Amino acid sequence: MARKEWFKSSVQSILTGNSFARRELDSIQVADLTEFLETSVYKKFSRSESAMLRAYFHTALVAARNLGGAKNYSAKEYFTNSQIITRKLVFAGLAIFVVFAVFISSLTLDRVVRKQEDLLTASATVLRDNGFGVAVAFAEDIYYTYLNPAKVGGEPTADPNGDIMGALPKLNILTDAAVANNSAWGVARIPNKVPDRLSSPVVPVDGEGEWTATKIQVNGNTAIWIAQIRPDDVHTSYWATVTWFDPKLLAFAQVPGTKIPEFTDLPDRTGQVPSNLKPFYVAGLNGGFLMRDSRGGYQLGDKIYQRLVKGKASLVTYNDGSFDVVKWGRDFVGGDIQSVRQNMELIVDGGVSQVESEDQSKWGWAWQGVGSGKNLVWRSAIGIRADGSMVYVIGDAMSAKSLGDVLVRAGARRAILLDMNSAYANGFLYGPYKGGRKIDPASTRSPERFWIPSERDFIAVYAKSPAAKAD
Repeated sequence: MARKEWFKSSVQSILTGNSFARRELDSIQVADLTEFLETSVYKKFSRSESAMLRAYFHTALVAARNLGGAKNYSAKEYFTNSQIITRKLVFAGLAIFVVFAVFISSLTLDRVVRKQEDLLTASATVLRDNGFGVAVAFAEDIYYTYLNPAKVGGEPTADPNGDIMGALPKLNILTDAAVANNSAWGVARIPNKVPDRLSSPVVPVDGEGEWTATKIQVNGNTAIWIAQIRPDDVHTSYWATVTWFDPKLLAFAQVPGTKIPEFTDLPDRTGQVPSNLKPFYVAGLNGGFLMRDSRGGYQLGDKIYQRLVKGKASLVTYNDGSFDVVKWGRDFVGGDIQSVRQNMELIVDGGVSQVESEDQSKWGWAWQGVGSGKNLVWRSAIGIRADGSMVYVIGDAMSAKSLGDVLVRAGARRAILLDMNSAYANGFLYGPYKGGRKIDPASTRSPERFWIPSERDFIAVYAKSPAAKAD
């Protein structure tokens, strides 16, 4: 009884002495009731009492509407001002999310179709390009750790070098070439000795670690050789592919992509090798990370587009077609530079892997000092051996540690990380391979990537001299 009397007196006190009580029912909307009650019951009643009073007025107006009055009172439930604001923010957020999702989806589909990227990589690229790198890194950690972890144990389903066999290896070690394909490179010289067989971290199967000749020949010598070994002693069903390039026979140059490096004033950024050099173009290898993630600088010709950082791993190519991998500011760098591309820190230095912790921000996309080096993904790197020759390592299910270990097994004295993930870590052979061929047969990208205009920068490999004519 007391509760009923309290309720009656409270309603009367709220309605007394104000214009709201004299309003026409048909003119009242939920916003009018909200504004009135927020003023009338504010600080006068407890939270539970206010809720009961608001429910009473709302129920009364709904009943009036159902009986033919209060025609503008269309609300099915009552909301306070703060709830109305929250709802507006939620609906606005949902609208923005829908627009954003459609925008991201359209860009992702465009990359899947035009760039031949898989759906996950295309989505990650679009999100990173639009400022969501942290979210992508977190999602990748979840994906590679829990949803799609690398297989443990087992043996590869394909034989080592099973898809690589080309012409029989040829060696013509007695003479230099007589003709240069490009005068700046000079002629092909007497070739380096092919490296010894690579040692595997596990008991090798037949052919594992053995160098196999490709079809690419310069002055009668096989210029590019490929070997495969397991990346570690745990993930034994995968191959790490090692490619050996002889700089006595080959020239190297870095080619800017149409978008990467991210400098709008780069000259002639066609994303392709120059048309006059295309007849001598025998291999294309992926470049480094996005410049904003590389923690380093970039130079093309005589112009420095982003400051070169002391201590960073640097791939240096020269106009004479030679190359080097250096620690910037410590190691000697000559003149007549064609390009300098920095990317993180040396993963191999002095013939020793520098990977102490795979969580270090040195070995992959990083945020707040935590890197993605532990993720078992497609990775790539370039190393320079003691004889000045190049080794390029690529493989699936590789961590920063296993990548460094394979580089050491390949004889690298110094090595620089290149790009990672299936869409970006890939290299191809051209020349006698019509339409191109993948360096690693398991790679998901088409060889067209570095033949047609490339969005990202890459390393072009050329034959210094023609192949000797067959007898």
